[in-house]
Amino acid sequence: APELDFPYMVMANHTTESDMIMLMRAFRKHMYFVCGEHLLRSRFGPLIGRFFDPIPAPRGGSMQATVKEILRRLAGGNNVMMFPEGTRSFTGVTGKSVPSAGKLLKKARCGLVTYRMHGGYFIAPRWAYHFRKGHAEGEIVNIYTPEQISRMSAAEISDAINSDLAENAYDRQEKKVYPYRAKGLAEGLENVLIICPKCGAYDSLLSEGDGFRCKSCGLGGKMDEYGFLRGEELPFSRVDRYMEWLTERFDSDMKKPGSDDPVFTEENIRLYEIFPAEHKTRDISLDTLRLYKERMKIGEREFKYHDISAMSLLYFGKSFLFTCPDGYFGLTGDNYHAWKTERLCRLYKNEAAGHG
Repeated sequence: APELDFPYMVMANHTTESDMIMLMRAFRKHMYFVCGEHLLRSRFGPLIGRFFDPIPAPRGGSMQATVKEILRRLAGGNNVMMFPEGTRSFTGVTGKSVPSAGKLLKKARCGLVTYRMHGGYFIAPRWAYHFRKGHAEGEIVNIYTPEQISRMSAAEISDAINSDLAENAYDRQEKKVYPYRAKGLAEGLENVLIICPKCGAYDSLLSEGDGFRCKSCGLGGKMDEYGFLRGEELPFSRVDRYMEWLTERFDSDMKKPGSDDPVFTEENIRLYEIFPAEHKTRDISLDTLRLYKERMKIGEREFKYHDISAMSLLYFGKSFLFTCPDGYFGLTGDNYHAWKTERLCRLYKNEAAGHG
């Protein structure tokens, strides 16, 4: 990376949990990175905190303290790296940056370096249980000086970030065709491919090794070493296109008139409260989670979607983190498909806001 004579933020697309290692190798000058606060609650948390002194960002929680710390370190002449998507993609398509990214840079009055990574999605698909061995690379896309940032609006900065970091892993892979090898290439697909495209059954996918099948109708296939889905009756060869169809189908199903009964019931779900300042959690209950179209209920606790101000998914899509007036909470379970909870919440909030 070129030597720059001004403090700057590096913003990159997020592909694996080890993206920051690639970025640290690409930039010789020291910089602090923004990391998910949940990493500091892991068994490696003390080591991460001691050696990297990262800026914790509570996924699905309040970012006020995070923003304040980013601004403090930039004001001290340091550089900061963050992933403006706020999360990793399940499909290999770069998500939109959080709306506050442009506002943050305006407040910081620093420079901006955008960095785009390729190949990381196939090394560690967010839904997958196993890392693959294969090709990955990255590149600086643009460098914006503090003067350039000062002349741009917050919206223009966010648009520039989204344009610079836009990446579709499958579009690139169809041209490059790099192999990505590991045992159990398909294991974990059930975390996101929650609807069978043949029979329409929910939560019916089973995966083992490189193969997968629907336990309701038997539709099956395998994932090859290039990341593509193979099967005679499969209508999709790419996870991103499968997810596009699945999301439309889910939204359509959820908008159909129904009874007051739960639309989904999840067994053995753990509800816990999160205390990000102390990097600790407290278990509340282990119970059945019932998801309705406007609220969710677990044990004696009920949470209405319109009260949820922030949310995110963790750990292969098996955990749902959210903030509401009562606090900062998490839901998790071995067989929990948390994507449904997040999508139901977003659907309700969009409809309540008049967006469809």
